[in-house]
Parts: sequence; C-alpha cells; structure tokens
Amino acid sequence: MADDQDKLLIDEEETAQIKDLNRVKIVNNNDLLLLDDGVASSNAITFKDFLETTKDKTFKGEGLSYFKEIIKSTIAEELAANTDFVETIYTKIINKLINKDSTNLSSLYRKIRSSLESGISSTTLSKDDYLLTLRLFGTIEKTPVPKQLLGLPSQYLPIGYKTSGTTFHPYEYKGKRTIINMDDYGDVTLYCNKSSDDEPIYLDIDIDIKHQRNGSKALYVGYSDESQKNLVYLHQGSSSVSIRVPMYKGWYIQKRTNISGNSVPYFCKL
Repeated sequence: MADDQDKLLIDEEETAQIKDLNRVKIVNNNDLLLLDDGVASSNAITFKDFLETTKDKTFKGEGLSYFKEIIKSTIAEELAANTDFVETIYTKIINKLINKDSTNLSSLYRKIRSSLESGISSTTLSKDDYLLTLRLFGTIEKTPVPKQLLGLPSQYLPIGYKTSGTTFHPYEYKGKRTIINMDDYGDVTLYCNKSSDDEPIYLDIDIDIKHQRNGSKALYVGYSDESQKNLVYLHQGSSSVSIRVPMYKGWYIQKRTNISGNSVPYFCKL
C-alpha cells in the first residue's frame, strides 16, 4: 500500500501524460507553451512570444541562410517544371530585348553576330575539317568540306605537258595541267568514267590549235563504254592560223546527258 502511494506521488510531481490533457483546436496568443531545458527547470512562454522568437531566428538569425536556400531551391524546381511559366519568361525576355521593333531586332542581331565572330579564330579549310549542316527538322550534322572549297587538289601538277594522240582517259588529264595538241591532230576525245558522274573534278586544260590547211579542229567528251560523243569545242580556220584556247579551268562536276538516246558526259563549272 505504501509503495502505491509513493508511485502516485512521483507521477503527480514529475509526470504529465499527454493523453490526459484537454485537447484544443484553437491556440490563442496568450496561451502558454511549456519550455523544459532538460536539466533542472521548466518555464512557460506565450504562443505569441514563441512565434516572434521563431520568426526572428528563422528570418533574421542563424537560420536565415538555410531558409533562403530551401526557398530558392523549392521555387526554382517548381518553376522549372512549369512549361507555361518558362515559355512566358522567355517570351518576355525576348520582347524586352527586341521591344517588338525591327530596328532593335537588327541591333540585337548585329550584337550577337559581333559577339560570335569576335570569339572565333581565323583558320584555313583543310580536308580534315568538317562543316556543320542544319537539316529541315532541326538536326545538326557534320559533313566533310567539299573538295571544291579547298582550292587546288593536293596532287595537282602545275607543270603542263603537251599531249600526243587523239584519245585521253581521266588519269591523263584529271588534276594536272594539260595542253591538248591539236597542231598535228584534227579531232581529240576526252573519255570519262560513268562512276565519276556527279563528282567534283579539277581540270586545267588548254588547247593548242594550228591549222596546217583550211579546215576544222574539234574536241569531244564521251564515256569510255559508249560510241556516242559530245562536241564541246569546234574551231574552223585557214592555213597557218595558230591559237591557244583555255578550255577548262577550275572545279567542274561531271554530269550525264543524252544525244540520240545515247549517254554522253559534260563538265559543268562549279
């Protein structure tokens, strides 16, 4: 019996069961909150003073930096996930920059272009470079630099030689300086390979013509596996007339056409 009384006394003096307290749904400013330092003493503070102290510590004291970071990260994540908000902000920024004015738009374009160009170093194109292309649906791809933009081909031989004969194949005139001898020959034919259609080709071809008698001199191009030929140059003259004709100079592309239903090539200047 004495033990029960001692336990009851201890419970009444040191223990308060939360389940035994009255429950409230509204907290008034002057209501007291229990503060216990966990060591020796217990105190009380009004709800109003508790809020003021918490606010000061959160927004003015040591908790301010942490609170700011939480707010910033939360707002940033929420706004970034909001597509409508992002599009609205971009629209406002663009409208602010250009002010919906063509003059301002031109000025902005010049500034952007100037900024981009100032950050690009000068260089020369080489066969190891690539160009960026933008496809119709916005896909960016890289493509080798076209050969015709690189200038003279690396295998180009500037020292010309005068031909001998009436027929010549690509390896005899392609990518080298060639002087076709028509002093001693009337008709000369340049043969092409069909596999080279639509490919750039560098040509440096002159024609030396000297008429030994009245008559004509003709230059043809044709496919090596076709009998039909395409007349590309004709010169008629009298005896002792001598000229040099710069026939092909620079980059060309070999195209295919038809004469009398037969395939013939021609060189189109690039």
